[in-house]
Amino acid sequence: MLRIEIDMFSGRPNPTWLVTEDEEVKRVLGLASEARGAVTEPGEGYTGLGFREVRIATMLDDADSGRELTMPFALGSSGASDTKVSGEIARKLIEAMPIRSEVRLLEHALTPLDAKLRDVALEWMDLTARMPAPPESLPSPPPAPPKPGSNPLISTIHDPKCDKCEYEVSKFNPAFWNTSATQPYNNCYNYARNWRTNTFAQPGRAHGAMTSTMACNTVTTAAMADGLKHRCECLPATQFPRRLMALVIAPGWDYHWYRHQREGFWAHKPGGTAARNFDSNGVVITNPETCARGPYTNFCSYFYAGKSVVIN
Repeated sequence: MLRIEIDMFSGRPNPTWLVTEDEEVKRVLGLASEARGAVTEPGEGYTGLGFREVRIATMLDDADSGRELTMPFALGSSGASDTKVSGEIARKLIEAMPIRSEVRLLEHALTPLDAKLRDVALEWMDLTARMPAPPESLPSPPPAPPKPGSNPLISTIHDPKCDKCEYEVSKFNPAFWNTSATQPYNNCYNYARNWRTNTFAQPGRAHGAMTSTMACNTVTTAAMADGLKHRCECLPATQFPRRLMALVIAPGWDYHWYRHQREGFWAHKPGGTAARNFDSNGVVITNPETCARGPYTNFCSYFYAGKSVVIN
């Protein structure tokens, strides 16, 4: 039995399905085994916003993957030595995705498998393939502000967009998020709120207001049910620590959040991938409105999140 996942979303769960028939399992593993240059370890290629790879894992502790094929593995990844064949196999798996909806998974409540999702997955896959390769080295981030007071990890700053508002900025600390016990289970909403829940948190879920419609107004309403406030609706000092977050949308399909950091840049965590401070082109993010965001084309707004904001 195989579990197949298209790693493509940032907020909502990725499209995921099971292959249970022995003959189909053998066929999929055979294709991968015969084209070893098409196979990589998960996370070896592009890890930005949009389509990243198709991940295959066995569900059995005694499964024979054959020909020393290491589990889990990825296809359709830019990290493959043979990207052409890798993409062709991944595309075949994605094209067959809608017929796999009969075996219901928990993820299907938020991400149902259908023809529309199949088509957008293929569209995003093509979009990623056309993206320029990121630079070999990242540019230096903006200089850090003056040293903070008592807490070396967090500072209070004035919001230049709002006359009387202040909020807190934290030192960029990706090591907190990028561990095997944390990274797969926390998404962009967790990171932007700075709250590790290990539940792949969804806007509004903690308060019965979650939405399945991926648009600025609906995701905003859901997030505000958790307690977020529009930027310039000043939060009192009693809400320390207060965060500045930014919301963007892949229209109809997904959402993504960013958080302002003490170093002056913005950082984010696309889905179950690593937290980082650079955009889809490998450029340090100084403005979430103008950074490279792949299919997340709609910039929505900025929000404050005080300590009373509860997410799940």
